[in-house]
Amino acid sequence: MMGKWIWNFFLLASFFLGCYVIYSFFELGYGVNAISNTDGRLHKKTDIKSYGLTKLRIPEESLKNKSISVYYVPHPDDEILTFGVPIRNDINAGKTVFLVLFTHGEGSAILATLNKKIAPNKITAEDIGRSRVREFLHSAEALGVDKHHRDIYDPSKKRMKLRLVKSVALYFESLSNDVTHNGMSELDVLQEHAMTGKVLNQLQKEGKIKKKETYASVYMSRFAKKKLKGYPIRLDNATDEFYIDSSINTYKRWDPENGWYACGYISVTNQFNSLHADKYSIKTIK
Repeated sequence: MMGKWIWNFFLLASFFLGCYVIYSFFELGYGVNAISNTDGRLHKKTDIKSYGLTKLRIPEESLKNKSISVYYVPHPDDEILTFGVPIRNDINAGKTVFLVLFTHGEGSAILATLNKKIAPNKITAEDIGRSRVREFLHSAEALGVDKHHRDIYDPSKKRMKLRLVKSVALYFESLSNDVTHNGMSELDVLQEHAMTGKVLNQLQKEGKIKKKETYASVYMSRFAKKKLKGYPIRLDNATDEFYIDSSINTYKRWDPENGWYACGYISVTNQFNSLHADKYSIKTIK
């Protein structure tokens, strides 16, 4: 009798464990290789099937013994506003640069503003997400990041985002002995920004990753009442201003009929203008 009870308990526990694993897979959002989705259609399961989107896939053997720099991008536009300058410096230094985006940006607060601008037409949060992912992809291209090295996820819960950042970091760490993980300061006032730095700082403290850098957002380094201090990073090559400006212009593109809504620029106009006028990033301690 006792043996039957234990067996039934084991079956029930296995069932719930299987359900959790399946839930976790879908909750993480669909990791996608950006070469498959240049129009940014990432939101529906039908899109996953139509575009053959897959989880993060990297040509592992080709990266052995290469110098890799991974940027953990919380939102579309963080790759240029926070990381644009160090990305260009890493590319010029011969590093293999990867961008990993962790949200599509549907939660942007500019939905009402955009609908006023395009009235009587109307767009949805999903439309904004598609537009922002498209901006990100074209911005990455403008910065010179290889099209095979841009991957996009969209977990909806904080717990899953933390897990995903950790999983991606450990994955890259396993590929090469020379990996630099780049996140945003854990002291940032935006939770999704701070999360990347918190995870990377903890992984380094635990000895699970060797090298990491954190940077202050443009807001935290230039506009916040309590600004984050750090070491200014400027372009190693002055001609790279072209790449920074080209990326900024991607976020200023306004073409509503074709799904371009200048989401990034309208959201934080002053931050884009500040970066355009003075191109530097702030590297922080944590």
